[in-house]
Amino acid sequence: TTSGGDELPSSSANTKRIIDKDGCIKLIHTTDESNPNKADLGFRKGLMPLRDIKKSWTLNEFTQMDDKFNFKIKRQEKSFVGVDGLHLESGAVESFQNYLRRFQFRQQRFGYLYGRFVEEEDETKEDEEEDRSHIRQGWGARMPKNEESKIKKNKKVIVEAIYEPPQEADADAAEGFVILDDDQEENVEQMASLLGLQKVGWIVGQPPRETGFQFSAAEVIMAAELQLECAQGVEETPFVTVRCTVGDEGQVIVEAFQVSLQCMEMVAEEALDIGPNPGFCYVNETFTAIQEGKPSPTVENNFFLTLVPIHGYQSDMFVTQFPFANRPFDDRQQTHDEMKRQLTKSGQAGWTFIDLLSDFALLLYLCKFLDVSQDMPKICESVKDREVLLDDGYKIIISSMAGMDGSY
Repeated sequence: TTSGGDELPSSSANTKRIIDKDGCIKLIHTTDESNPNKADLGFRKGLMPLRDIKKSWTLNEFTQMDDKFNFKIKRQEKSFVGVDGLHLESGAVESFQNYLRRFQFRQQRFGYLYGRFVEEEDETKEDEEEDRSHIRQGWGARMPKNEESKIKKNKKVIVEAIYEPPQEADADAAEGFVILDDDQEENVEQMASLLGLQKVGWIVGQPPRETGFQFSAAEVIMAAELQLECAQGVEETPFVTVRCTVGDEGQVIVEAFQVSLQCMEMVAEEALDIGPNPGFCYVNETFTAIQEGKPSPTVENNFFLTLVPIHGYQSDMFVTQFPFANRPFDDRQQTHDEMKRQLTKSGQAGWTFIDLLSDFALLLYLCKFLDVSQDMPKICESVKDREVLLDDGYKIIISSMAGMDGSY
């Protein structure tokens, strides 16, 4: 793959994912109408022979061309998350892990994290006209020029809520699950925006694994794809990956990571594949990974990971009491009766109607019955700012939906 989502002619015939210029992941079909043995004649496997690309080459031209397919593997010591780390909403992650316990953590599951990137105060900046010749055009390589290159980071990442899209656990799938179509996807994004939130990470529930095995190759690649989407390219981003699993003694383990910028670049270039050993990313035969001065067919997954400090956090905006969507076999499902159970607490133990309505899962449930463009902005404004009183008309409508006879 060349920069910006363009592709060199390939001899493979399959379906694959690419990262396009706008940062979106797309599924494309590749076909080959040429001689299948032609791949063996290419200057790299899967690519055309040099003569078919260009009639004449200088040594410098060939070196520059070939270097696009070489990756000198280098560990990234620090993440792009700021000094205050990740603040993960305790109620949301507790609900997520409680659902995993229903299956003894034997089924993999994931959710998107919605919250905020909190930026640091601007520090002294380097010259705006710095040399950027070390950065490839478009998607290509973007590696620090030297050890002293400054990594700009945010201050912290705050997670307010988790949304679990429709999915099916599938032990045969590389990721451990299959993502299904989501008819609520637009509502989720629109409501998050109304609340001043954005997608800041993802969380994956994992079965117990041997010590040191933190992410499979499929999970590393998915993490890189999501970071690419958030950054809209091979750029620094505070987007986080959280793993939730259970230890040998039954204790829940929650850890946060990022994948390195080099991992993002390799995934954008389709240089990493999934192979028989899930603890390693396999290097696509078109590319060369160089470790300790020698070509290597694999890269250990942990080499791509950077640890993110994690802290418990209790949201000032939301409660987490309403059943989550898209959870088969859960004890509680999203219904008007559940809405009534939650909202009838209003006036008790200090709860107000807007306190109880300020539940990410409940607000998404309301999107099915209220106008997302007309009604939800007014409701979300009161959720964001409790000084903005919720119109009594909405209280009456929502109470009536819940079968509360207009009481609130």
